[in-house]
Amino acid sequence: MALSKKWIDTVHQGISDVKWHEYDNIIKKEVSSYKSRFSRTSIPSVNWLYIKAMLWTESGGPTNRAWKTRPMQIGNPGDPGITTLKKGAEGSDIIMSKELFQAIKAGRYNMPGINIKAGIAYLYSRMAKTEIKSVKDKNDKKLYNYTVAGGDSLEKIAKSNGTTVEELKSQNPTAVKMIKPGQQLIYHRAKRERFIKSWRPFTATNIAKRYNAGDHNYAEKLGYLIKNVFPKIKRK
Repeated sequence: MALSKKWIDTVHQGISDVKWHEYDNIIKKEVSSYKSRFSRTSIPSVNWLYIKAMLWTESGGPTNRAWKTRPMQIGNPGDPGITTLKKGAEGSDIIMSKELFQAIKAGRYNMPGINIKAGIAYLYSRMAKTEIKSVKDKNDKKLYNYTVAGGDSLEKIAKSNGTTVEELKSQNPTAVKMIKPGQQLIYHRAKRERFIKSWRPFTATNIAKRYNAGDHNYAEKLGYLIKNVFPKIKRK
């Protein structure tokens, strides 16, 4: 789909207007932070300019009110991103820093710096592929015993005894299919934790699909900025 002349003319203002580059350092630092924090998860190389392109596309530039409030549009009415981050859903609980999570919970996402960080956190959450695993308590090596009572289920036993169904099944193979009153079960304390299994490539197409599915020109806009605008920006 063709991009509008008005949009193209608007973003070309950023080539010479320094105001459009006000948040570059915030973006660079966040991308660097994620690369460091998740280095063991085979996180792909992320071009920070894609996020800069998102910022320009989402906000419309420094002449718009959103530039000084919610430049990444996180927190706008009907925005699913802010709900996800507030709940720590979709793996965002392991993506966000504790400081950012507290800032979002406190409603400070109307501050541009926090909004940009929130937008980046939501993007990374949407690009991460996660899974939930049972993890034994590293601080408690004791092997516990439990006698099955009438009306018990593995879910009920796990919840009331600080362990997981996976741990119960692992330690008690005969309990996988059925349990019965009087049966003795052994287990370690355990809990279910979410892990990052892999990452989707940070491409214009994937970003558009995962972050902003409402704008049919989103991927094209990001690509246009990367290829036709940002290379023309000259730094003193």
